[in-house]
Amino acid sequence: MATAACAQDSLDEYRKQVQSEYQGFAREAREEYANFRDRANAEYGKFMQEPWQAAEVLPPDPVPVRPEPPNPQVKNPETGTIPPQELPYVEVVSLPAPRPAPEPVEPIPLPEKLTGELFSFAFYHTPCKVHLSAGQKYTLSSADEKAVANAWKRLSASDYNVLVNDCLELRQQLALCDWAYVKLLQQLTESYFGSAKSNEAVVMQMFILTQSGYKVRIARSMDKKLVLLLPSESDIYRYGFLRMGGVKYYLIDSSVKEDVFVFDHAFPKEQLFSVAINEKPRLAVHLTGQRMLTSEAYPMIKVDVRTNKNLIDFYNTYPLNSNWDTYARASLSEEVKKDLYPALKKEFSGRSESEIANRILNLVQTAFKYATDEEQFGYERPLFGDETIFYPSSDCEDRAILFSILVRELMGLDVVLLHYPGHLATAVRFNSDVKGDYLTVDGTKYVVCDPTYINARVGEAMPQFKEEKCTVVRI
Repeated sequence: MATAACAQDSLDEYRKQVQSEYQGFAREAREEYANFRDRANAEYGKFMQEPWQAAEVLPPDPVPVRPEPPNPQVKNPETGTIPPQELPYVEVVSLPAPRPAPEPVEPIPLPEKLTGELFSFAFYHTPCKVHLSAGQKYTLSSADEKAVANAWKRLSASDYNVLVNDCLELRQQLALCDWAYVKLLQQLTESYFGSAKSNEAVVMQMFILTQSGYKVRIARSMDKKLVLLLPSESDIYRYGFLRMGGVKYYLIDSSVKEDVFVFDHAFPKEQLFSVAINEKPRLAVHLTGQRMLTSEAYPMIKVDVRTNKNLIDFYNTYPLNSNWDTYARASLSEEVKKDLYPALKKEFSGRSESEIANRILNLVQTAFKYATDEEQFGYERPLFGDETIFYPSSDCEDRAILFSILVRELMGLDVVLLHYPGHLATAVRFNSDVKGDYLTVDGTKYVVCDPTYINARVGEAMPQFKEEKCTVVRI
């Protein structure tokens, strides 16, 4: 027994030694991370004091005007069966793969116990809290280099670390894409400073974004107004921009139109802003009124749907951009899925792929009023799937996006977009041998499905597009 007790004591002592060594290693690692981050922030602040460079603000790129027919084309019911044909195309465009959100240059060092005042604010009616006290509020003496650098130095102090960490946790908890994260920080600073466009707010937004891993810049207008600059590889419309190093930097404050002075210095491991949405933001739910969707060809498909008005309000702020995947890859809200998907699945039982696809196709063709973007909004604007459900009308690209979502999620089939001048359709890769007009993409057959060719069935392309070459866009 004595031998066993002695052995146990030795084991306990060994465990304590290992734990002590691990804690020491972890402490050293945290200190090393903190020291690197502190040095990076200090160096950044020193560069910030140097004269900022003059830069020309270029006018916003206009949203490309896409000629659309005033009315959708309706298939003539007396048209006989037309032999299917293989359709031509110019090229296949593969959209960029989603990439993970940027991360801090090093882990944010935190105290062992979180204390301090909590600041509450609402993000699209979603309650949020961060560690931020009234005593941490600051005022810039001016908008010159020295004043901004002094604010940066203050924000770099350790008592703002918890704030940055809280914002990163909110980004994860609410599944915020890059644009949603920018909007979150705007709302935070709006609530804290009284205006998201105040110079103090802009510096805090820049600081948190930089500490979160984003590549951002700050500029000063001729009237001493600070403005945040976001670089993007995608073209973003309706925002003025600068060109630096071959990259467009967009001015988030659209009221700044004159030339500016820019602080253009890289922060370690900074990453570009992306317009992609990998996941819908998890916002508080505020249901819209019900909207009945009915298929004309299949009247048994009749369902009342509602969406989340908070999500619609967020989408309404989304920057119009050149990436189809922003819209086509975004799923529908859980609120829409809860109403719509069971009603559709009920009609799928025992039916073939083409029969199921025809039901989805006719629903999208006939459940919505048609209007061009110019008629409905006054400018070209693709809609997210939930927006097509919400707004009174939709055009060809909105219907193609919604149809592609429904087929991918309800049938598990691959869908491509067919981009013609002035029109957008889809084609589906069926598992079974479905007849009709088709394209061969990388040796694989995709059957045309046009959600704006009213009453057309799977495999029926609009006659005027059968000989015209399209661009095939992979989702």
